[in-house]
Amino acid sequence: MNRNTLIAILILVLAGGGYWYYSTSQRAAEEAAMAQKAADEAAAAAKAAEEEAAAKAAEEAKAAEEAAAKAAEEAAAAAQKAAEDAAAAATEAVQQGTEAAAGAAGAVAGLLDPANFDADAIKSAIDGSAAIDDATKTTLKSAVDAAAADPTLVQSTIDQVKAALGL
Repeated sequence: MNRNTLIAILILVLAGGGYWYYSTSQRAAEEAAMAQKAADEAAAAAKAAEEEAAAKAAEEAKAAEEAAAKAAEEAAAAAQKAAEDAAAAATEAVQQGTEAAAGAAGAVAGLLDPANFDADAIKSAIDGSAAIDDATKTTLKSAVDAAAADPTLVQSTIDQVKAALGL
């Protein structure tokens, strides 16, 4: 073969190799560009999902905070009402206790009148008193029995019972 033919074949081989190399490089560059674009899109989607999750978490935290504030407010109102109800009940109980004590004191004072001397009623009042110890109760009941037997002892016995009862 002659030299020109060899040069022509060499040029054709080099041109074919260059075309093949260039087209492969171009395809690799296109694939790399597509991969970069897909990575960018994935990163943008991840960032959007992160921002959405953060916004949702903030909304849920705000809702939880509002619910906690409302629950605390309701608990405070319930505690205030309970305190008011307890105070009213305590006031009423004290008033009823005072009235009952005044009534009982009036009844006992009526029993301890020398004109209305009733030995059994006075002994019952002595037994019902929590302010007197058992030994004093026994002594007072003996004095009441003695006054029932001897009317001259009625006034002194009534005075002893009044003193023991704190009247």
